[in-house]
Amino acid sequence: MGSLSKSTVTMAFLCALLIPSHSVYSAQALNDAPFTTDTLVEMTPLPSFKLVGTATMKWLWLDIYQARVLTPTGTYAADQRPLSLSLLYKRSISAEQLIQSTIDEWERQGIDYSTEWVSLLGDIWPDVVAQDELILYVDEASISHFFYNNKFIGAFNDTSFSSAFSAIWLSENTLKPKLRNQLIGLEL
Repeated sequence: MGSLSKSTVTMAFLCALLIPSHSVYSAQALNDAPFTTDTLVEMTPLPSFKLVGTATMKWLWLDIYQARVLTPTGTYAADQRPLSLSLLYKRSISAEQLIQSTIDEWERQGIDYSTEWVSLLGDIWPDVVAQDELILYVDEASISHFFYNNKFIGAFNDTSFSSAFSAIWLSENTLKPKLRNQLIGLEL
């Protein structure tokens, strides 16, 4: 793979997660070291991720983002790994607003979150505009990897983070139960 650019490898990885194909990343690439902006991912023929559900988050009459949940089987089970959650934004939102909304929902759900998580989110999350996409990929070891517009931006090696973050959308205590049901394939 020596001459492939980082962006080509990252794009191939995301396509493997989000588009049905016969290739996804090698588990060995994730087990040996965490992703960095220099990570090269070996592609291996494995079953691809399949869409579990999709939903649009609205505030009043405004579309905020379209969310999608994907798994290897196309079905959802609580605390299932690996898992991918994609948010395609329909509006401009500052990183500060994204982080505050995350904190507000953790507090509303009574989730014990770390100030270190908040600090790292502040370091990696950008301001978003319409058509920007943030992707959370949680691997088999519950390590959370974030991508922004097809580029790796950071990872959380704290396995508690993946459950806390995905709970915003996927827990039974979510603020938007109808959105959750659509994302986990209970409602179309």
